[in-house]
Amino acid sequence: MAEHMKVGDLLAGRLDSMAETVRGRLCDDEKVGKMKLDWGFVGDELHTALKAALDCDLMGFLAASWAKAKELADYADPAKHPPGERSAVAFGAHDFARAIKPVVAVTVAHCPCVELEFTFEVTAHFGGVRLAVVDGHIVGGDVGEAWASGKLSMHGVPLHKDADSKKLQLPGKFELDPPGVEIPRLMPRARQEKSGAA
Repeated sequence: MAEHMKVGDLLAGRLDSMAETVRGRLCDDEKVGKMKLDWGFVGDELHTALKAALDCDLMGFLAASWAKAKELADYADPAKHPPGERSAVAFGAHDFARAIKPVVAVTVAHCPCVELEFTFEVTAHFGGVRLAVVDGHIVGGDVGEAWASGKLSMHGVPLHKDADSKKLQLPGKFELDPPGVEIPRLMPRARQEKSGAA
């Protein structure tokens, strides 16, 4: 089994504008604006904090998007797929993007804490995917040609150039930690209409 990749592995190696963008936000506080700080160091520390905030399994993160596909909905119904049954579900070539919004709290000296919200958009391309499904959960699978990349921004301002983005090849086979990623059960139509009318 391939070593688990983390979502944070997609962070660009260079975040040249991180320090300046953060400086602008933190200097909204006049006290911080008057301080002589090593903004390069502040940027490096934020990069480390973001990697920690994005320390989740990349394939599990991607599987959470597949789990919402309508083609998998029936696999969450034990009447259609009894306990213990193992199924393989294939998807053709596809791309998708999903955003995460990590928040990093920053305190400088005795100034009030400032929460910085970042947007990390993960883009993935798959030449094809076969997912292993057991008991209404995606438990692993294998992918054809596949890669993922990430783009970080803060308040709509990109923190690196596209050329600095990391593009990682994804492992061919993967297994998810038990019990895997749950496939949401669809509510029967009659119950949907009743709950919508309430």
